[in-house]
Amino acid sequence: MKRSATRKWLALGSLSVFVALASCASTSHTTTCLATARVTPDFNSYSLRRVGLIPLAGRGVETEQREFLQDAIASEFTHSSPFEIVVLSAVDLEEVPESEPTRRGSFRPATVLALARRFNLDAVLVGTVTDYQAFAPQRLGLSIDMVGVETGLPIWSAEVMLDASQKPVQESLVAWREEQQATDSTTESIDIYMISPRRFAQFAASQIAQVL
Repeated sequence: MKRSATRKWLALGSLSVFVALASCASTSHTTTCLATARVTPDFNSYSLRRVGLIPLAGRGVETEQREFLQDAIASEFTHSSPFEIVVLSAVDLEEVPESEPTRRGSFRPATVLALARRFNLDAVLVGTVTDYQAFAPQRLGLSIDMVGVETGLPIWSAEVMLDASQKPVQESLVAWREEQQATDSTTESIDIYMISPRRFAQFAASQIAQVL
């Protein structure tokens, strides 16, 4: 179905039509949400059944670290969203035109369209690690765009910046872990989450998932 509004956005090449969300999406979480999001006014009109998640970009992040960050995002989004998350590897992208986000919100439409055709996708999640420190106190910054296959432009964007040395992050992490312990049998102490990059990545992904 053609969308006159989205055609105008494509011509403008702008994200000015995004609306800032004042608060996190309603979830069962009671923790303070540290992520922020922007969404196009007609986001709910899109039929999102299969959404691809490509490997994250970002300088200073090794392949192993990219993989567990991608796994964490896929896991949290699967639990909180109504659509199927299709995790794509670097091998999957080898014959697809490379995406070059020269500025936030600008992606090569050819990349998104090629992925959509090959994997039967309705949208593609493009993530970037904006800050990363794997040793204590950990830092992790993530930005994620959901790019619609019709326009090659974001229909939803979110970002989070977590610094384990900051009190609001510590308090939110403690509260979130307490909620997790109520639903699983894990007995790991909160100290593990403060020093483990994998656990901290899971916390960051949960923050992003709350604003979806």
